[in-house]
Amino acid sequence: MIPARATTHPPIHPRHRDSLSIRRPSLPGPHCPDYPVHRSIPKAQSGTTQCHPAVAGSVRTEHWNVDTLIPIARQRESRASPHVPCERRTDPAERHQHACTQTPPTVDSPCASSDRRITVKSNPPGKTGYFVLEGTNAFAASYYFNYLMFLLQQDHGFSNLNNLTLGAVHGFLYVGASWFAGRFGQRHGYFTSLRIGFGGMGAGVALGWLLPGIIGQIGALLLWTVAMCFTWPMLEALTSEREPKDRLPNRIGLYNVIWASTAGLAYFVGGSLFQRLGKDSLYWLPLIIHILQWMSLGWLERRHAQNAARETRPSTPAEITAKAPKRDPRIAQVFQKLAWIGNPFAYMGMNTIIAVVPGIAEHAGLDIEAGGRLMSAWFIVRTLTFAVLWAWHGWHYRVGWFLGSFLLLIVGFIAVMTSHQIWILILAQIAFGWGTGLIYYSSLFYAMDGSDTHGEHGGIHEAFIGIGIGSGPAISSLALWFSGAAMAPAFAVGATLIGGWTWCWKVARRTQTDPGTR
Repeated sequence: MIPARATTHPPIHPRHRDSLSIRRPSLPGPHCPDYPVHRSIPKAQSGTTQCHPAVAGSVRTEHWNVDTLIPIARQRESRASPHVPCERRTDPAERHQHACTQTPPTVDSPCASSDRRITVKSNPPGKTGYFVLEGTNAFAASYYFNYLMFLLQQDHGFSNLNNLTLGAVHGFLYVGASWFAGRFGQRHGYFTSLRIGFGGMGAGVALGWLLPGIIGQIGALLLWTVAMCFTWPMLEALTSEREPKDRLPNRIGLYNVIWASTAGLAYFVGGSLFQRLGKDSLYWLPLIIHILQWMSLGWLERRHAQNAARETRPSTPAEITAKAPKRDPRIAQVFQKLAWIGNPFAYMGMNTIIAVVPGIAEHAGLDIEAGGRLMSAWFIVRTLTFAVLWAWHGWHYRVGWFLGSFLLLIVGFIAVMTSHQIWILILAQIAFGWGTGLIYYSSLFYAMDGSDTHGEHGGIHEAFIGIGIGSGPAISSLALWFSGAAMAPAFAVGATLIGGWTWCWKVARRTQTDPGTR
């Protein structure tokens, strides 16, 4: 037995003597980093000390004299961490605070209060249902709107001027309706807005089916346009809400790939559907899709509420936050402005081409089916562009990629509008598809990056799209009406696109002080 040297140490208070835990010297020290927090352990009868039950399986109870082993315990305390051992912490509040600082807080930790960032990864629930709604909505909208231009040309004798004028009305109506719908959905609920949207789109195509005259077709398109504005901002918000910052680019990329691929598929096969299923398929096929979408909202809303109740506030993990670049907020604002300027110009070119595709196919000697397949090339290239930008993030906050893609868009647009040779049309659509893909992706990404009001920002994003949808056909129709030249829309809109590129270049000069944005 080790001889006692109690006379060389100050006396121990009885309270400390009764709560002291003694373990064999070969085991780790009784401190918080190695042992769980222990409750005070009364001294056993006949001068014995017992271990805490939490470690009873690994530490053997010893019948040693407490006065003899006090010097050993103090010697171990002096060699260990300077923190006071957990067994000596008799104040419950002090012990609780020490325990909270030893381990990172989790969702269930008492220290994970509302004012501290939780350091666990957020795992948002599956959003497959929202992506299905998005894909089916893009297919139905692309088939109805794009091939309505062919129907109006065949059945009602619409020329390029008529189609461009109707496209301008559709676009300017889209601006106000999208802005209102985004604010409405943010305040009254995404699913309420989606019910209005899918129900109204179904009513619009049903109206066009029931009233085949020109007034019925225009009225149906306007009703369908307003209703559609209640869908896209909400779908964008649902697919991006409660996503941590490191997963948001992935969600936006998947969103873009899905809608672009289904819209391209509708344009590619739409000519075959139009000719083989009949003209009425322009109405009953989208109507069936919108009815099924509306019916699925009840189940999706219940699932959304259950996931929101279970889910904790998302946060970026500490290690991801440490690796994330600290970007100047002014730079982020400049890129958001760039994207919001560029996207309307991109849609200006897109909807001008869509309105005159029947004329392009006619000059190239193609029927509706062949013309639809040929002019779907830029849809396909845009989808591939989205896939590339989804997998590769090197374009984020890079001025050169944005301005270079804008130039490709301009060159591709002018070539598509002025040429009737098939191989030139294909090459021009490759350039045009890449340009529209990167500009649209930038617009949505910069609008959602760092935003908490996704529904309202989605409405703003769609409103800027509406500016391009309306202004492109409007400029084209005015140029065609004043000059009467078939090439007037190409040069008028092309000159406007060049002015838009110059505007973006001047805005981008503000980022030249940051080498990482070049």
